[in-house]
Amino acid sequence: MFRKLLVVAALIAGLMALGSGTANAQDCGYFGCPTTPPKATTTTAPSGTTLTGVAGQAVEVVGDSCAPGSTVTFTWDDGTVLGTTTADDNGEFSTKVTIPANATPGNHTITATCGDVEQFITVNVLGDSVNNVDQGTLPRTGSSNTGPLVGIGAAALVLGAAFLYGARRPRNA
Repeated sequence: MFRKLLVVAALIAGLMALGSGTANAQDCGYFGCPTTPPKATTTTAPSGTTLTGVAGQAVEVVGDSCAPGSTVTFTWDDGTVLGTTTADDNGEFSTKVTIPANATPGNHTITATCGDVEQFITVNVLGDSVNNVDQGTLPRTGSSNTGPLVGIGAAALVLGAAFLYGARRPRNA
């Protein structure tokens, strides 16, 4: 009875610990939460699209909701400025920015800032591509002479069967 009571108490304590999390906790994913406090600005929701590229490649960034004619500044998630452009008469912008050459593989964020509006674009940086394979045949990585290996395998099977037969044979005293 006492053991059941301990188990129930442990389950209740575990459930209470699970439920004690804060509702405002922020899940910042693999790269962690930003260390700088957020600015008091109007922030638009992420566009939901993810750009993909490799370090050093140019990607096109498109957005809207800027004041007409305002300057849009693009920054990488480490604060590096990637470039600027000007919003058109409708507050829309479109330009190409280059992923930094030292960008590590994984998800990063490009922030487009125009006045007090910030927009976030996720960029999935892939590992470097390798294109050093000859156009000819694939390299030979195995052996074309498998006869000895087949013979060794067959001998191991026969030897194993003989040991098994010997182990199961009745012994006479």
